[in-house]
Amino acid sequence: MIIVNLQLKVKPEKREEFIEWFYGLLPDTRNYDGCSELNACSIAGEPNAVDAVSKWESQEKYDAYLAWREEDGTLAILAEYLSEEPIFRFLTVEKQF
Repeated sequence: MIIVNLQLKVKPEKREEFIEWFYGLLPDTRNYDGCSELNACSIAGEPNAVDAVSKWESQEKYDAYLAWREEDGTLAILAEYLSEEPIFRFLTVEKQF
């Protein structure tokens, strides 16, 4: 199992529009094969930071999902909203307690 932490910095003038668009995508992400959990998070003191933290069955399942988002044009649209390149952090779950 992996946890993916997608860290986004949104252009301040596009934040409200971005949130509506981005949150509209998340049900399809959560329902994608291999995704078992998805959370949209804010960061205290950083109003233009949005993180998506998701749990996936495997890196391969996430890679298939990301390829789908590339093919359907979502990643190109995402780039228009961002003030910085997105950061993808991949955490391998070693042990759950």
